[in-house]
Amino acid sequence: MKRFKMMGIALLSVALLTTTACSNDNVADADSVEETVELTHSITEEEVLAFQQSWGEGIVHIGEVYSEGGDYEAAAVEHIERFYGYDMSEVLFKPTLALEERFRGTFESALSYFIGGDIAEDGGFAITPWSDVRWENEGVLIEGNKATSMGVYYFTPANGGEPVEVEYTFSFTKNDDGDMKIILHSSHLPFSPAPQAITEEEVLEFQVNWGEGIVHIGEVYSEGGDYEAAAIEHIERFYGYDMGEVLFKPTLALEERHRGTFESALSYFIGGDISEDSGFAITPWLDVRWENEGVQIVGNKAVTMGVYYFTPADGGDPVEVEYTFAFTRNDDGDLKITLHSSHLPFSN
Repeated sequence: MKRFKMMGIALLSVALLTTTACSNDNVADADSVEETVELTHSITEEEVLAFQQSWGEGIVHIGEVYSEGGDYEAAAVEHIERFYGYDMSEVLFKPTLALEERFRGTFESALSYFIGGDIAEDGGFAITPWSDVRWENEGVLIEGNKATSMGVYYFTPANGGEPVEVEYTFSFTKNDDGDMKIILHSSHLPFSPAPQAITEEEVLEFQVNWGEGIVHIGEVYSEGGDYEAAAIEHIERFYGYDMGEVLFKPTLALEERHRGTFESALSYFIGGDISEDSGFAITPWLDVRWENEGVQIVGNKAVTMGVYYFTPADGGDPVEVEYTFAFTRNDDGDLKITLHSSHLPFSN
């Protein structure tokens, strides 16, 4: 019995050693498989660049399908399925033009952003449409099957407008099939400093320059020069038609009281398609003198009210006109008129 017991212990020891050896072999095999998988799924910078290019082409494609009256929703669904990892895990997605619902953690909310949907603020970014997406990476960080890129990309509108500059951060990983997927997408418009506050000195200088511009148009007209070009230059320099709506009520306008377009303002200054316009700026005038009742300034907005006097070039008496002007500063820092209201004084 004792011998049997000893033999049993010996056999047990052999079995344990064998089991341990097999177990160690299994661990080694598992590590080898894991290393092989990680090596196979490692991301390269070339893959990141190709992925970015394909993503941009996908955005352009959605817009093309939309413009051609095709199934742009299907194109957008395919784009999200191909490039985003919603089927893998949570995706951190902060679109450029999102405020009410800043983060789009679901497939449906991402789809709404790209083509419009239940979220009110979504106009459909991908159906703008765009003709090109150009990437400028600041850098690409890679660690195994994870990669992050940061930089600026430029979206060129299909209508030929200037490219829209957007700052981005993307993180990618590979799924079990070895395909790259976006797990983080953060896009933002570039920082824009607050416009510099307008000063009263700037307003006074602007008024003098505006008056000199009116005189100049009349001088060019009297000398037989290109007074239309002079008037166009005057409007472009002083009025904010390129920024948005301009509220312009000229002094001598009744049939078409308000001149909300560049063309109707040009007609007022030099004559045009509007029958009542004889060309205020080609009267011509010798001088414009301002008397401000006051100047009110709030940040990059200013309002003035008062009386200005237009002296005819033929030596007649100055014409007295009451005015209200509103100014704002554009992105280039230049003052522009956004409201111009002129009237002859009240007469009993």
